[in-house]
Amino acid sequence: MHGDYRWFRQDELVRRCVLTNSFFATMTAGFEAVLEEVRDGVDPGDYSYVKEGVDEVNKRVNMDLVLFVAQVKRSVYGKAGFEVVLGDDGAPDWLLSLQSPRLKPNLDREWRLTGFRYEGRDGFYSSDEVLYFPNLSLEADLEGLSDVEPVRDVCLARHELLRENFPEIVRTLWAPYIILKADTSGLSEEEASRAIEELASVARAGKSIAVNESVDPTVVSATPDIRGLCELLDRLDQAIIGNFGTPRFLLGRPIENRATAYAELEAYVGVPIAHIQRFFKRELERQWYDRWTLKILEDEDEKVLEGEQPPVRVKHRWNPVRVADVYEMAKAVAFLYGRGDGPIAQRLEKAWELMGWDPAELEEE
Repeated sequence: MHGDYRWFRQDELVRRCVLTNSFFATMTAGFEAVLEEVRDGVDPGDYSYVKEGVDEVNKRVNMDLVLFVAQVKRSVYGKAGFEVVLGDDGAPDWLLSLQSPRLKPNLDREWRLTGFRYEGRDGFYSSDEVLYFPNLSLEADLEGLSDVEPVRDVCLARHELLRENFPEIVRTLWAPYIILKADTSGLSEEEASRAIEELASVARAGKSIAVNESVDPTVVSATPDIRGLCELLDRLDQAIIGNFGTPRFLLGRPIENRATAYAELEAYVGVPIAHIQRFFKRELERQWYDRWTLKILEDEDEKVLEGEQPPVRVKHRWNPVRVADVYEMAKAVAFLYGRGDGPIAQRLEKAWELMGWDPAELEEE
């Protein structure tokens, strides 16, 4: 399993951060395709069929879900790619999600993208056959960076605490272990070894044993520093949350007061979410909207010659995420839940529905 994908699968906090960031960036308020004139004197209203055609294409490929999945995969793998599967009419029927670790950009000597290699597939994808979204592509190789990579060691430490150390601590708290010192001076080496193994096999917590050899037991009661371990776990949690920049109250973590929560959410929407949306806007307009605008115009016998500007251009516009609305909804849901005593205390799926989250996440947890 890919290293970063492992932690997305196994660490509930990493998954929650990635999903929350992706949901807020792509699905909270949605988006619209809008027409913008390119040539002077052009009335965009005369080309309303272009917008209708682009809207139909987005609907056919379920672009809302595609962008959500793309952001999840960008965050986990550093890149996301989708094969553009065309229908009989030459328009896209759907976008096939490709396995990110197997997808490699192919560049010429001038560092221009010429296509994509895909491990296990003969030949190459052309650049028009793949909708490609790298994450933090700092170099010209178009290979992005994973958001999970900086906290791999933190995830490993957290995994050992939760899955290995804490279960062991629980056992030692209620059942101290015993050291048995057996006198095997009158036995051969083979018999002595067998006797020790038999003693170790029957010496279980809460079980009574009887032996006819000389055995001296020593009871060792462990007193682990549970407070220190919980503080360590909290620090590990904060390292992961800080890495993804997700507001704590959206992850079910306690907050100091309303002002703190509002400030966190305001900064969250204004910086990381805005950055993600700006990236998708530019890439969609370059890779997607311009391409299908030209095809729609050509189908209407208004072909744009190479080197010419089309009369109109389709722009991707995100609907604004209003911080006050999100916070007030979260406050209302918390009030209705009432720490387990409210009117929807037994309907956790209702709380998810009110916040606009995916109810399937409850089944996963």
